[in-house]
Amino acid sequence: MSDEPLVSITIPTMNSEDVIGGCLASVKRQSYSNIEILVVDSLSTDRTREIAASYGAKVINYEGRLLGARREGLFHSKGEYILLLDSDQILEETAIQRAIPMMDKYDMLVLEEFAYEPSSWLQKLLAADRELIHKTIDSRSLDPLQGTLLPRLFKRDILLKAFDAVAQELIPRVVHHDHAIIYYEARKISSKVGILEKGVYHRDPARFITIWKRNYRYGRSLREFPPSGRYKELVKKRDRGFRRGSLRPKNLGLGLRSFIILALLKAAQKAGYWLGGRLA
Repeated sequence: MSDEPLVSITIPTMNSEDVIGGCLASVKRQSYSNIEILVVDSLSTDRTREIAASYGAKVINYEGRLLGARREGLFHSKGEYILLLDSDQILEETAIQRAIPMMDKYDMLVLEEFAYEPSSWLQKLLAADRELIHKTIDSRSLDPLQGTLLPRLFKRDILLKAFDAVAQELIPRVVHHDHAIIYYEARKISSKVGILEKGVYHRDPARFITIWKRNYRYGRSLREFPPSGRYKELVKKRDRGFRRGSLRPKNLGLGLRSFIILALLKAAQKAGYWLGGRLA
């Protein structure tokens, strides 16, 4: 039996066959050994579940949306620590080994995120936005309402308490801002949040239509939030404005590229909200 604490990595999926293999391969390459992998799949019609099973992941079928899928993964997990990973992310191979000692001091960890091999114009814009986020970290970056950083590694008890505090009627319905809601509730429980350098890489879509459709769906999903509900302020503040530090002389190049990509993403989300109707 390992003396290392068990880390549960939960990964929500929906038709993720193009990226889930790379994500799971990065988990398998971790220098830390005591890991369980849980893939929570929402009605995929491609080979996602088959690929996940081939990597030894426990595959859980779930008919709800993203926030509920994250909770479902937590409920099926056994780990002392829970890592909320996305299917289009790739873990740096020493990330968990470096993160676990930090959890003696912190209750949650942000994983510094980089773009994975950006080549198209779209990927390069997204890479610039991520670079700007991590280049301009300050005391406001971890603010749960309008900060730019969200923790991914949690102590189990913190995450359980956070989900208990979430408006239960929203759990099976929320897509956009799912992660922000989790952090919003977790931050009420603890302010011990750390940052792990060089934690994860993000595989962004190369085609504009792919990211437009994704963000159009995000916009449609915002109709699930009641206009006067408890997360009204969170949604309003996280959807407002652009990155801090964009106008600093040394950041003007990154700031311009960040502005362009955020304007495109927000346009897709607004179109989805006003034109798309509610998700089925």
